[in-house]
Amino acid sequence: MQNNFEKLVEKTLEMLSIDSVQAPACESSPFGKGVGDCLSLVCKTAKQMGMSVHNEGGYYCTCDVGEGETFGILGHVDTVPYDNDWSANPLGEIKDGYIYGRGVMDDKGPMLCCLYAVDALLKEGYKPKNKIRFIFGGNEESGWKCIEHYNEVDTMPEKGFSPDGDFPVINCEKGLVGYDVTIDMPKKLLSVEGGTRGNIVMAKCSAVIDMILDTDCDDDKISIEVNGDKTYITAYGTPAHASTPEKGDNAFWRLMNFLAAKVGGEFKDIRDKFCHNDGSGAGIKLSDKKSGALTFNVGVVSGENLPSTRLYNRKMHLTIDIRHPVTYTKEQIQQMLCENLGAQVSIRNYHDPLYIDKDNPLVKKLLASYNAVTGENASPITIGGGTYARALKCGVAFGPIFPGGESTIHQKDERVSLEDFKKLYNVYYTAIKDLLFE
Repeated sequence: MQNNFEKLVEKTLEMLSIDSVQAPACESSPFGKGVGDCLSLVCKTAKQMGMSVHNEGGYYCTCDVGEGETFGILGHVDTVPYDNDWSANPLGEIKDGYIYGRGVMDDKGPMLCCLYAVDALLKEGYKPKNKIRFIFGGNEESGWKCIEHYNEVDTMPEKGFSPDGDFPVINCEKGLVGYDVTIDMPKKLLSVEGGTRGNIVMAKCSAVIDMILDTDCDDDKISIEVNGDKTYITAYGTPAHASTPEKGDNAFWRLMNFLAAKVGGEFKDIRDKFCHNDGSGAGIKLSDKKSGALTFNVGVVSGENLPSTRLYNRKMHLTIDIRHPVTYTKEQIQQMLCENLGAQVSIRNYHDPLYIDKDNPLVKKLLASYNAVTGENASPITIGGGTYARALKCGVAFGPIFPGGESTIHQKDERVSLEDFKKLYNVYYTAIKDLLFE
């Protein structure tokens, strides 16, 4: 198993070296060359392990072993964007006992852990009780078009897990909705732009104000420049996953707080409505016993003053990421937003909630394996994140973040210690052995 772990680390670094942020379609993948290269590498690796592989035109690839009822292990090779302000190489580096790289925990590393766990079990002479199918998707972070295509051309396994959440076992995932919200631009706001994805806490937001503001500011994360009769402002924040917006520092919030204090009026109204992680400003502070509280993240904002519409009928467009309790629907929340914000609200993308009873055999078996390796007595949990487990009739998310551990997913310096990575591999090895091999 030790030799296999060393190979796993090498392969993980090789996979991390491929930039697989979604890019323009090309010959190898509709999601860009990086995704295509990752899927090709997966197929090559799994084929060398003796698995049957299939690359579906760069949408996804499958790696199969065994016979009988199909059990799915679903994850993805695409990643969210990154910048160059990292402590180590965002395209893979081992430093101070950690593996750094975009995707090392979301989701390249965990999927490779599972693949190499199966490889180790096969080499040790264990026989699969089922057909095990790995599904490596290429578009999880920005649309799930890979899963849509899979369902058009193949049959999704009924049971399985996705190593793309948290330990011990996630049997409940909140509803995940991206809403496009359109409101009137404040009259003094000439332009505003910030964010890259709805599912990331905004790291930078810039605006141009049609008035002269004092350049003195106590906040070192805000830069101000006056040019003529206009003021140029840029606010900086800290990115985080939208399912845990409280772990980030939203640059849009910082900008609106500044403008609410300096200008007031319409800016104060926007701040009061949109700058609350629990949705209370928008009148949707909701929760239930099964899945907990709603989360609210302004991920992207844009708006520009066009000469033909100067100060008239100008609109600000916001992409809001909401993770809602399982007992509510996306339509109910859309209606509440329309009424409470007085805004145009449309659904950009969504994944309906997932809930699998804690006494389901899949949940109990995975939990037992996890507890056996860690010595814990853990129980299933709920998350706001969205995983491929939702694509299954009976699916859960299983790892890779350990309870109490630091999660750097979607953040600067995404990383995992080599110690935790080995522990992660051992958990997947044990769970897959107990669940799928004889």
